[in-house]
Formats: sequence, C-alpha cells, structure tokens
Amino acid sequence: METKFGYYPAPFSFSAGDIEVRTLPGLEEKMARVAAEGVDGDWIYAPQQEVYQFGTAGREVRTKPYPSRVFGLPNTHAIRHEAGESDDHLAFLLWALSFLEGTRLTATKAGFLDATPILVGKLVDFGLAGTSLTKAITLADAFWRTNRSEPLRAKRFAAAVHALFLGQNPRLLQFERFIFLYAALDACFALASSLHPPARKQQPSHSDRLSWMCGLFGMNTPAWADRMVNGRAEIAILRNDTLHEALFMGEPLGFAIHGAGTGSNITLEMEALICRLLVALLGASTSDYVRTAVDTRQRHLLNL
Repeated sequence: METKFGYYPAPFSFSAGDIEVRTLPGLEEKMARVAAEGVDGDWIYAPQQEVYQFGTAGREVRTKPYPSRVFGLPNTHAIRHEAGESDDHLAFLLWALSFLEGTRLTATKAGFLDATPILVGKLVDFGLAGTSLTKAITLADAFWRTNRSEPLRAKRFAAAVHALFLGQNPRLLQFERFIFLYAALDACFALASSLHPPARKQQPSHSDRLSWMCGLFGMNTPAWADRMVNGRAEIAILRNDTLHEALFMGEPLGFAIHGAGTGSNITLEMEALICRLLVALLGASTSDYVRTAVDTRQRHLLNL
C-alpha cells in the first residue's frame, strides 16, 4: 500500500522494515509556492475564504474578510508499506510520523486547520537521535498490529497528537490553548487506561488522572497536576471552571491568564507532558526522555 502526503519542507527518505518514505519530485517548486502564500514566521495560515457567485460578467470569485480555516498543502512525499492492512493503517503511521517529526503530515486533500508550521520539529520538544526514527516507526507499526482489534486506541493516539498540535497555534489565547491541551491529556488518559486498566474498578478523577499516568510510567508529577491541601489538583480546578463555568483564572474567558508575573507557564508544561506521555504510550516508556523535566523550554534528545 502507498499514499502521498505532505507537507514536509525538506528532502526526507528512510526505510524501516516493510515501511518506506521517499521524497516526491518537484519539492523545491512546491516549497517556493508555499513560501509565497500566507506564511508568517514559522507558520502558514489558512487562506482567505473565497466564494463563487454569478453576476452579469459570469462566474466571479469573491473573497470574504475571514480565513477559510480548513485548507490543503501540496503533497511532498510518499509512504509505502509492503504489508499495509488498510488506509487506516497508513493514516495511523502518518499520525505517528507527524508526532515524531513535530509537524502535521496528512494524506487528505484538506488536512490542515487554521495554521500549521513550516518548520520541522516545531510542535514537540525533542529531536530523534541516529536510527531512533526507524525504531520509532517500527514501534508505531507494532502498536497498530497489537491493537488492531481495538481501533479506538489508534484513534485516541491520533486525537491526542492533533489536539497537541492545534493547541500551539500562535493566534490562540491562553484559555483556548489550555482547552486543546487538556483535551490531549484526556485522550492520553483514555488510551493509557485502555492499555493499562487501573487497579481499582472506578476510574481516577480528574484530580488524579495525570498523577496516575505519571506513576504508570515512572515520571515525576508536575505540581499543578498533584492534589493540593484542599484535596484537588490545580489543573482539575482550572478545567472545571473553564469548561463548566466559562471562567479562566476567575474572569470571563479571554480576560485573564495563568501565571502572570510568576514565571510559571502551565500550557508549556502541559505540552511537554503530553509529548512524554505519547512517547511512552507508543511503546518507548523506558526512554530517558520520558522522565525529563517538563518545566523548561529546553529541547531534548529522544534516543531509542
């Protein structure tokens, strides 16, 4: 099985067992075309919404004063699996490859929402060392095969990756970023509790979910994810107020931020924690990276 995908702005080819990724012809021309469109910094944004209308001069294109949100980019590469089982199999491998490379990759015609980086590695805090990419893709393929009878597990992994990526759009306000990232953490919990059912019959509460996952993989629990003296975790309180009361830091959504003047950056730490959980859930829980600190902007080496 083979499918074309994008957008990866560099030559990129490797093989891992039955899996092969290769660069399609015309990469430089595609990169030049993308660079001439809605690029700002390291991101490309959805183009303006266009609609067709018919007037006295025939069909005309009218541009609306807001972006189209969902958009497409050219296919730059192809992935081939000699023993691929289905389109969903290849789609999952592309989600795994997206996460490992830190950039959105898709085989769909319009697979980007609002914005996506044109810099590889932008959406994760790690880089792969040596042959770690081929080992990681082999792990992803093994994950698919092991869990083929439980397709929701692969969907949850993809959902966590997608929410992690959506939460890093530079145009988001902090409460919007928080909602996307919390959704990614919830997807990680749903996957983790499916793969490793908790010992007690009742699922951990929102105040205990992150500490439970951190304990599962031998990670330190961030202070904001651990129960405080009042018996609740800070992140659970933030989630409840945001989703159920439309309040963020005690104010209507968008009028206050967390950590102002303290040097604290809870959304940055949430992104880092999600990355470590996804690596562990993919099957690399023994990697040193999984137990690195989350309260830093430092990039780490992921060595498998």
